[in-house]
Amino acid sequence: MKGTRAALIFLLGMQLLLGTAAAGAADENEKRIIKIGSDVTVAEGTKVRSVVTVGGQITVDGEVEQSVTALGGSVVLTRTAVVKGNVTALGGVIVAARDAQIDGNLTEINSSNLFNTLTTALSSEWEGWSWIFAFVSLAIFLVILVLALLIVALLPKPIQLVTEAITEHTFKVVLCGILALVLIAPLALLLTVSVVGIALIPLEVIIVVSSVLMGFIAVGQLIGKKVFHWLGRPNPAALRATFWGLILLWMIGWVPYIGWMVKALALVIGLGAALITRFGTHAGWKQVPAPGAAIVPPAVMSAQAVPVAEGQPVQPEPAAAAPAASPAATAPVAPEAAPAAPGEPAGESKP
Repeated sequence: MKGTRAALIFLLGMQLLLGTAAAGAADENEKRIIKIGSDVTVAEGTKVRSVVTVGGQITVDGEVEQSVTALGGSVVLTRTAVVKGNVTALGGVIVAARDAQIDGNLTEINSSNLFNTLTTALSSEWEGWSWIFAFVSLAIFLVILVLALLIVALLPKPIQLVTEAITEHTFKVVLCGILALVLIAPLALLLTVSVVGIALIPLEVIIVVSSVLMGFIAVGQLIGKKVFHWLGRPNPAALRATFWGLILLWMIGWVPYIGWMVKALALVIGLGAALITRFGTHAGWKQVPAPGAAIVPPAVMSAQAVPVAEGQPVQPEPAAAAPAASPAATAPVAPEAAPAAPGEPAGESKP
């Protein structure tokens, strides 16, 4: 109730202000008419500068030097109407007599032609709309950039693990990303079968969005590192590499025909890498030794890695000490008796 009363007071205040402005302008030779919640009629023989209404209908019998705009209402132009500017009706219709003189364009936007209007706005016929979409894209990119820098600053190791997965197993990462994209919709449909599954759909959306965002940040950081490496700076800071990598990726996205392909590929690769590494917390994707392969101890590897100067003789390693003999092994052994000669009794030995 209080909100409705405040809104009514605000509208009345605006009406008073606009009415005062219109009354002050009426003293001049040319005036502007602005009305809220009421109809406006420009009588025959009357000359005004422009007409604007909000929630009302405009009927023109006289002359309007500039534009006629009706927001939430219709515009009626009689046979004696003269409009030297544009006529716009948002949420209404434009009815013009055959003899009405209109020097500008007629723009009518309502529920019946809303789709056609949006299609025209997206086409090259309305070049001004491209600036609006460019501004929206820039705003979204700035939000992603700030969020990416915060994630890299707070979680540097997970992002680094995702970039390593992209570098070392690119093909596996791409396949995982494509498979994840293919299974997103069927998994959502399966979750809608049960009540518990419906409750898990928001969790699926959060996982997919988080994976895409984390993977996209990792791809940007990897691109930034490659660029710095080409420029002769092989070890840039993680924040700097991420910042310039994402900017370069965003700029490439504006290249006609191939820009959206590069962005789509970056999203697929990032999604696959984030899922393989479990959001940068799992390194099981790395190579492990094959079964039966000899595992060299670190001490032996370090000994083998010691270089020998040219011309310096190689000192042989000291032989390992023989194990101590047991007392039984050190006892003297009696010589075996020689075979007896013919004619001598067996068992006797010569002195």
